[in-house]
Amino acid sequence: MNNKRKALTEESEVVPVKLKYHRTDFLSENLKKIIGILNRSWCNDEPLNTDDVTVSSYPFRHCVIRNFIQDKEYLKCLKEEVCGFQFSRKHNDLYQYYQSADFSTIDKTYVNKMKRFLKEECRAFLQSVTGIVLNKKISSACSSYSFTDHLLCHDDKCEDRRVAFILYLNEGWLPENGGALELFSSTEDGDPDEVVSALQPIYNSFVFFEVTNNSFHQVAEVTSRESARLSINGWFHGTVPSDIVPNVIVPLERPLYAPMHVTTSLISHINRLYMDPDIQTQITENFERDSEILLPDFFDIPFYRQICKSLRAESLIWTTNGPANRRKYEVLHEENLPSLLHHVIQFFKSEEFFQFLSALTKLDLEPDEDDMPMCSYQVERWKKGFYTLLHDVEKKKTHYALDVILCCNVEGTKSLQSGFLSYVAENADEELLTLVPSYNALALTFRDSETNCFAKYINSLFKGFFPCPLIHLL
Repeated sequence: MNNKRKALTEESEVVPVKLKYHRTDFLSENLKKIIGILNRSWCNDEPLNTDDVTVSSYPFRHCVIRNFIQDKEYLKCLKEEVCGFQFSRKHNDLYQYYQSADFSTIDKTYVNKMKRFLKEECRAFLQSVTGIVLNKKISSACSSYSFTDHLLCHDDKCEDRRVAFILYLNEGWLPENGGALELFSSTEDGDPDEVVSALQPIYNSFVFFEVTNNSFHQVAEVTSRESARLSINGWFHGTVPSDIVPNVIVPLERPLYAPMHVTTSLISHINRLYMDPDIQTQITENFERDSEILLPDFFDIPFYRQICKSLRAESLIWTTNGPANRRKYEVLHEENLPSLLHHVIQFFKSEEFFQFLSALTKLDLEPDEDDMPMCSYQVERWKKGFYTLLHDVEKKKTHYALDVILCCNVEGTKSLQSGFLSYVAENADEELLTLVPSYNALALTFRDSETNCFAKYINSLFKGFFPCPLIHLL
């Protein structure tokens, strides 16, 4: 036994637990003896790494205890019991997984024993290690992540959460199965920066971390079709320190442009059907009824293919748009663009295109001196792992806007791969519209100030990428 291992068993390091609780056979005697060492490591930001315990303050304070529950027969029975529960599907812009009811509503033998352990012995242990005063409120449930399930970047700050915890119940898990708990470093502005640590969901390991202003983390997508990432997880609660403050959502900056007075030949590449007055009348009627319409076969095929090819050029420069707790996708730099792409962007910002859209939608998009419509735009590239979240707001929010989207290089995409735009009513779960990327189709969507949208996380089933010029007309 080396010196480090000897130090972990010294009785003098023990910090006595002051709470009275019903003792179980869950925690090892060695773990109880080194509480003082764990406390010193945690509070002094001194890293500790042994066969059974890891304590680190980077990127924020967290601890991993392997072989946490000593009663292996109990752990087996607990897993069998929770696997028999009814799980509900949870999915929105931030996550996708299955979850049981809150344990406070469940009266089962082995779950009841776990609830008592969490409330008494485990709470006392965490208080002694972290020095954080925890009340008797504990939120806990069982979560199951199957193929393509995920939980995107967030910090867990909500009400009086103080310590987050996870006890993993999935056996035989391999790193290639995905599902790691990924921890983010933070920028000077307090935003998540990049993943710097990936904690694997190992059976009977117990992970806990302090909920702080920068406790940004996510659950990586599960890529196994056979195995499910199963855990008991939740939060211990207590009084929140005054320096833990709500997040400030910085709106997305998008410059506004007036329509350009330029003449191009690109309108000649639009499907001639959309120039027919009778067809335009039908389009207007459908748009006024539904507030959205998809115009298939928008450009002639050879021209559309040229656009797609130009957007695949290796010379193009793309920059990732973040931070990760709001969005992740790439935006095209417009310096030294190929001539075709430059002309396409100019066309989408032209008076000619505004007038064409006005004829289709009957929205007041005709430029004049008294009421000048404006537009913002960007060319985005989307691939596996990209998304936007609902609170990804724009700085300049108007009474209404027309979203104009043309997706390229989307051959073979499927709705299962996500990547669709979801329009939802503000402060409501109701989904108003799902817009799936479509080949050579112009999507027009009218939205008011009470409508938001997000791009659903693109899972690992999608191979490749698809760029899309995205125009907002205001």
